[in-house]
Amino acid sequence: MVVWGRGLLQSDDDYQIAKDLSAMFGCQLLYPKEEDDKEGTIKKMNDGLLSQKFEKILSADFRPPSSYQKRERIAIILGMLAMELGAKIEERHMTALRVLRPMLPTIEQQVQLVTALDEYKNDGTPWRAGSKGLLDTTDSKELGKTDFDLGDEFWFSGLGNSADEPPTSEMLSKVCFCCGQKGDNLLRCGRCKMARYCNAFCQRVDWPTHKQACEARDSVRVCPIPNTERLKALGLAQQIASSD
Repeated sequence: MVVWGRGLLQSDDDYQIAKDLSAMFGCQLLYPKEEDDKEGTIKKMNDGLLSQKFEKILSADFRPPSSYQKRERIAIILGMLAMELGAKIEERHMTALRVLRPMLPTIEQQVQLVTALDEYKNDGTPWRAGSKGLLDTTDSKELGKTDFDLGDEFWFSGLGNSADEPPTSEMLSKVCFCCGQKGDNLLRCGRCKMARYCNAFCQRVDWPTHKQACEARDSVRVCPIPNTERLKALGLAQQIASSD
């Protein structure tokens, strides 16, 4: 299996899941083009198909199309694809996705999911994923570090952002990994520098889960964020240009 990054939708396996989900929905879910009738896909999802498929995938008797795939990851990838389209997700399914966070193997994927679930507006506004596709990742590594791109597999901070708001510069959880509380004074995990907690109690409670993905890092990933017009002029931020 080819893996080109530590984030979500950065492996052949995730792309295969997206392909299988597209077949399940009868429409293109990953990077749909104009001819794929994106608006029709969103309407179909909002008319009940998305909730129906979530129920099916989350049920204990669901059998993934490929034996090596986990139904929990399939549900997470469906959630990310739905948010990228701007489809409306029922709150009970958003809650189910939050519960699945420990199933993700890297802290980058966990922070991406936690951020998306916390900041997705669920009102039709698409979510921009923080992960680059294979071609964009390859191009970035060849180009190297610029004044807004660190030359790796992530867009900006890597967290992702709502399509109507600018990205953030730091790859750092904005909510407590244990209870989901927001705050300006959240404590940061001293090892991975990415997970944050309300207090030492929340950190202790979450440690049995967090330690499975926690990896030592020297510092927080920080990427400068130029204004939108500068991004368009550079012609390298495809997600921003394509949504306007």
